Amino acid sequence: MPLRDLASMSLADFIEKHQGHPDTLWFFQHIPKTAGSSFSTEIRKRCRPYHNICVDYTDRHTPHDQKLSRAVDGFLEMSKDFPFHSASGHLPMEETSRLLDAYDDCRVISFLRQPEARVVSDYRYQRTPMHPPYQDFIEEFPTLESYVESGESHNKMAVFLLGEDGAKTPEDAVTQIGDSHVFIGLLEMYPMSFNIMFELMGHRGLWPTEHVRKTPDDASTKVDITPRIREMIRRSNALDQAIYDYVHGLLIRHREEFRQLTDAKTA
Repeated sequence: MPLRDLASMSLADFIEKHQGHPDTLWFFQHIPKTAGSSFSTEIRKRCRPYHNICVDYTDRHTPHDQKLSRAVDGFLEMSKDFPFHSASGHLPMEETSRLLDAYDDCRVISFLRQPEARVVSDYRYQRTPMHPPYQDFIEEFPTLESYVESGESHNKMAVFLLGEDGAKTPEDAVTQIGDSHVFIGLLEMYPMSFNIMFELMGHRGLWPTEHVRKTPDDASTKVDITPRIREMIRRSNALDQAIYDYVHGLLIRHREEFRQLTDAKTA
């Protein structure tokens, strides 16, 4: 469980132990609205060859799970003749596990975001044309409250990281997190997380430069976040909050060492 090594190792030793090799496939498991589009853009520039594993949104008849499976099938087929160094996609753990099984050395990384902020951002984004089925989403969830009440918004980070049949309690979520992930960063600690991830990939001293797919502020994305809605989000995202708090604690533990390592590299 590489992520858990951060609880007992120095940051420098952690990076040295888990740094990839030329034949490593780095897969960025992109959880919606966690700065993943910006990070994927950086991976595409730095870790070539790269592939974005995505579904065909123009196919309105095939169930989403089947489209995801087909997208992974296509990537694995291409990989037989073209060795990718990095990839990303909105793949839940069920599909991500297929990459881990197919590659001798596949290392999974991801980002989290404070759950309340992520749910609100996810709702706003899915109401824009940047999300192809946005009209269907608006019809199904006309208000933020209707989205927060639905199971679709509940513990989405935990579902991605642990699978649909993963943790049932916050305690289980913390116990299971990191079983399949080399590193998990936080949007709220983005520069530090970004730098560590690229250090693991063998790229030293990199910092974020991209900010893409920002949700526009207009009438369709305006929300009124009441105390009642905040409480609803907290109550229905307990697994996400537990995972977030655990990863936050790991990164905070190493923040001072990270600053010292960064200062030493630039001195």
